[in-house]
Amino acid sequence: MKVIEVPIDQVKPYENNPRINDDAVQETANSIKEFGWQQPIVVDKNNVVIVGHTRLKAAKKLKLKKVPVVIADTLSEQQVKAYRLADNKTGELADWDVELLDIELDDIVDFDMSDFGFYDMEDEQSTFRKVMAQDNDAPPLSERFGVFPGSILDTRRGEWQSRKKQWLDLGIASEVGREGNLTFAKSLDMGGATGGTSIFDPVLCELMYNWFTPHKNSKIYDPFAGGSVRGVTASILGHEYTGIDLRKEQVEANIENAKQIGVPKDITWINDDSLNVDDYIKDSSQDLLLTCPPYADLEVYSDDPQDISNMNEADFDKTYVEILKRGANKVKDNRFAVVVISDVRSKKDGHYRDLQGLTKKAFKEQGFIFYNDIVLVNVVGSGAIRARRNMINRKVVRCHQNVLVFYKGDTKQIKEQFPEIEVADDPLEESE
Repeated sequence: MKVIEVPIDQVKPYENNPRINDDAVQETANSIKEFGWQQPIVVDKNNVVIVGHTRLKAAKKLKLKKVPVVIADTLSEQQVKAYRLADNKTGELADWDVELLDIELDDIVDFDMSDFGFYDMEDEQSTFRKVMAQDNDAPPLSERFGVFPGSILDTRRGEWQSRKKQWLDLGIASEVGREGNLTFAKSLDMGGATGGTSIFDPVLCELMYNWFTPHKNSKIYDPFAGGSVRGVTASILGHEYTGIDLRKEQVEANIENAKQIGVPKDITWINDDSLNVDDYIKDSSQDLLLTCPPYADLEVYSDDPQDISNMNEADFDKTYVEILKRGANKVKDNRFAVVVISDVRSKKDGHYRDLQGLTKKAFKEQGFIFYNDIVLVNVVGSGAIRARRNMINRKVVRCHQNVLVFYKGDTKQIKEQFPEIEVADDPLEESE
């Protein structure tokens, strides 16, 4: 490899260079100034840069007259293009071993390493460790938050299914109370069914309580109570739960299930229409609204004409929005509301009915903002069987639900009202 020096004005940047490198120029200039040219710029036979655009910019910043280059005149045009991209990409694939980096930085006493991009390394490394969960002081994100707190929650993962089994092993039986006159649409499969009945995921419930309640003994309202999961989980986690459900059989089954598990404390199930919530709960008294409404007529829960799963589209939309609005009124200021929803297709022409849009509309009208958008990825289940049939009409199989998180109040108050989430004792171990 022959290194030659050429006038800097003869070295030409590649006009289509896709790498954005302006933020690295100053640090690179500092490095050249301190350590000299240890890596020449690689150019093609026409002096167009292949590798070293940042070094060229740094040299210009230092007002250098000449730069060292290597002319890669044996590479074909395709090789030049590939090398230009590969050199940048391979650098991205490497990562830091933070503990070894600590040792190396501690050994360097003659140089200010912030000149080369290691800004506030003590704080930066601490943050990095917490994100990557690589140090002994910071717990892994999955330990601190239950799972990585991202916009996609994957119920198919082994740790999620193991945690779900722990909850269900307590004896939670949300499918009890939904026999007899309950009709199920075959298109529903959210990966948590027992005998065809959809069951709210207790792991999701645990996460939402831990993430969006301000303190222990938070008051939780659920206008579409359904099975026992959300009430039982709330009790075990130390919260006060009130849920309303139209079906007497369901409420009785929930109460019995909670007694069998041994957690009847602070759980109230009310057999009534959620439109009558004003008879039971005062406005601005609840710390969280968490619910999972009927997905229109995807599951039909009863023959009761007040049951919105029995209603036509227009009546469903109107009643659904009104129930959510009345529920929203029960939430205190500076608090969250979480609705787990999926969309369903119209029986008329197969279009999606936009239940998410209805949900957002209801909360917006009550002064909430749409704050977090989470996708809950479900086990495919019978989706593989339905896929072939669905694709005749070009309908993809829906394998997710949406977790819509709303907030009411001043978002600047969140860090004041909600303490930092810390690793806590496992409530399931305590309940054994």
